[in-house]
Amino acid sequence: MDIVSCCGIMCGECPVYIATQKDDDSMKRFLAHEYTLGDQIFYPKDIVCHGCHTVSADHNKFGKGCEIRKCCKEKKIKLCAECKDFPCDKVNTFVPEGSEQRFRIEEMHKACKDLL
Repeated sequence: MDIVSCCGIMCGECPVYIATQKDDDSMKRFLAHEYTLGDQIFYPKDIVCHGCHTVSADHNKFGKGCEIRKCCKEKKIKLCAECKDFPCDKVNTFVPEGSEQRFRIEEMHKACKDLL
C-alpha cells in the first residue's frame, strides 16, 4: 500500500523516506549535503522520515519544519486535498505547479470536493 504525504508526495518515492526505511548511511550523507542550503544545515542524523502521518514526524527536522504538515494538523485533515481552501499560499509555495505531486493533490482534491 502506498502512503501519501500531506502535500501529495508518494512516500515510497521520497529519497528521505527511502533512506530511512533502508537505514542507508551513505544515502543519508548524500541527502544531508543536497538539502543543506544557507543556514538550513542538514546532517545525516537529520535525514529521518517514517511518513508525515506518524508521531515521529513531530520530532524530526522534516516533519516539525513542514508548513503544510503543520497546517493539516491544525485543520485536523490528513491531506491538503481535503481542505476547502485548496490551493492556498502554502501549496502554491511548496508544491510546484505542473509537478506530478501537484497533479496528484489536485486530482485528490477533485475527488474530495463534494465532501467539503
